[in-house]
Amino acid sequence: MRTYLLLALFLISTSVLANPKDDRKDEQIGVAPNEGIVYSLPRTGIRIHVKAKQEKFFHGPYFQYAEALLGIKNAPTSDFESWVITDIQIETFSEPDPDQVYKAMGNAASMVSLTESGVLAGINKEQSTVSEPISVSTFLGDTKTPDFPFTDLSLHPFYELGDSTTNNAIVTKSIEEKAQEAAHTITKLRKRRFKSLANAYEVQLPDGQAYELMVNELGNLEDDYVALFIGKSYKKTFEYSFDFIPGENSVSGEVAFRFSENKGVLPKTDLSGKPVIVDMKKLDDLASAQNKLKTAGTPTEMRSGVYYRMPGKAEIRVMNGLNLMAVSRATVAQFGTVASMPVSLMDGSYKISFHPETGAVKSILKD
Repeated sequence: MRTYLLLALFLISTSVLANPKDDRKDEQIGVAPNEGIVYSLPRTGIRIHVKAKQEKFFHGPYFQYAEALLGIKNAPTSDFESWVITDIQIETFSEPDPDQVYKAMGNAASMVSLTESGVLAGINKEQSTVSEPISVSTFLGDTKTPDFPFTDLSLHPFYELGDSTTNNAIVTKSIEEKAQEAAHTITKLRKRRFKSLANAYEVQLPDGQAYELMVNELGNLEDDYVALFIGKSYKKTFEYSFDFIPGENSVSGEVAFRFSENKGVLPKTDLSGKPVIVDMKKLDDLASAQNKLKTAGTPTEMRSGVYYRMPGKAEIRVMNGLNLMAVSRATVAQFGTVASMPVSLMDGSYKISFHPETGAVKSILKD
């Protein structure tokens, strides 16, 4: 009995040595794990780019004398800030759809390639990495505008020596006297510039560039002095971007941002501005045609576990009240239909590429 038992043990050990299991071989051929590979289909977001121009105006300190001394009527008497939207652009971007997460099983799981965000990009095909653009908007405001933009440009002192009536004390000039001196300086600058342009000097400047520079500086000085009467404005352009992710149906009245003529472009949470809304109309005819062609009732065991999108179309409108600010047509992934790839294409002899932005099939090539 002991002899038979020893013989059996010898045969078993010999069989194991002759047919060892090579786990590394399984790793090399890419055997997929039993739990599969999880991936997402993309969804489309709407990104609205806004350009707005800001104007900050400061009234001149001598505004009340503009008409009397310079003949300028209706000089502004107060400061103001105004904003206007100059341009709106609509573009799309993509991100993983949390409502469209799947698991590739079996042979398909060993062949999938994904984007850096986990979106299905290809089957049995290498996929190049594409960085997703990031958009940033800031509402920190403009800190470069001075609180009082008028510098002391007077060619005359703002004080004068007193006489015996003031015990020879220094006397401050009145604002009217300062305005008169500024107006007199403007007249002199204009005469000097006119003489320069008319070549009234007997001795010509030897350098043409120096002559041009002198004329320009005279003009700049005149503008600075005139600003003391009519005011000065600062203009600057700001750019903003706002993202919006629609669902699977048409959208109406979605607030993208808010706008105030006095405060500019504001986030939608700032109720001091009027809402700028987005309307998206889903083109149902395309989605209906896709659903008719989609294979229905496929048995679970016949599905490959690899899904793709047939994206839909939408018309996008940006409205400021009743005013249409921008309109566009765009491809929207979630407005379309989701379908399963045929199992026959998952045997490893086909290279399949997808559009990562929409989830649609890009190409199917047979090796």
